Amino acid sequence: MYKHIFIVLLALAALQVGAGTIKKWVDERGVTHYGDSVPPEYVKQGSTEFNSMGTVVKKTERAITAEERKAQEEARLNQEAAKQKEMEQQRRDKALLNTYTSEKEIDLARDRNLQQAEVQSKSAELRIKQVEERLAKYRNQAAAATKAGKPLPADLKQDIANAENEIRHQKGAIQQKKKDIETVRAKFEADKVRYRELTQK
Repeated sequence: MYKHIFIVLLALAALQVGAGTIKKWVDERGVTHYGDSVPPEYVKQGSTEFNSMGTVVKKTERAITAEERKAQEEARLNQEAAKQKEMEQQRRDKALLNTYTSEKEIDLARDRNLQQAEVQSKSAELRIKQVEERLAKYRNQAAAATKAGKPLPADLKQDIANAENEIRHQKGAIQQKKKDIETVRAKFEADKVRYRELTQK
C-alpha cells in the first residue's frame, strides 16, 4: 500500500507543471495511468483529476453502457411497480378492516353475492326451458311443412334461428355465472384469510 502511494506521489510530482492538473485513468487491462490528459479512447472509462498538491478536484464516473442503462431502467420500473403494489395492498387492507368487523360478516357478504349469481343462473335455466318449448313447436311446424312438400315460410325459419340463438346465449350466460360464483368464493375466502392475518397480528 505504501509503495503504491509513493508511486502515485512520484507520478504527480513528475507531471506537475505550474498550476496544472494531473489526470488518472484505467485502461482496458485494468492498469492505472497518470498524465495531463486522458486519451480519447479512455474518456468514457472515467477518470480522476488532481491538483498540484495531489488533492482530488474532479472525478468523472465511467459512462454506462446501453445494457447497463437498460438494466437500471428495468430496476427502476420494478421498484416503482413494487411500491405501487404495496400501496394498493395497504389500500385494500384499510378497506377490508373498515368494511367488516368479523369473519362472520365476510361469510354473510359472500352468501349474498352467491345468492344473486345463483338466482340469475336459475333465471337463465328457466328462460332456456321456455325457449326450448317454443323451438319444439317451430320445428314441428317445419316438419309438417316439409312432409306436405311445402317450402318453409321465411318467418318460420327466422323464428327457429332466433330461438336457437337465444338458447346458446342463455347457456353461455349460465357458464359465465358458474365462473362468477367460483370467483366470488375465491375472493371472499382470500378476504377472510387476509382479515384474519390483519386482526391477529
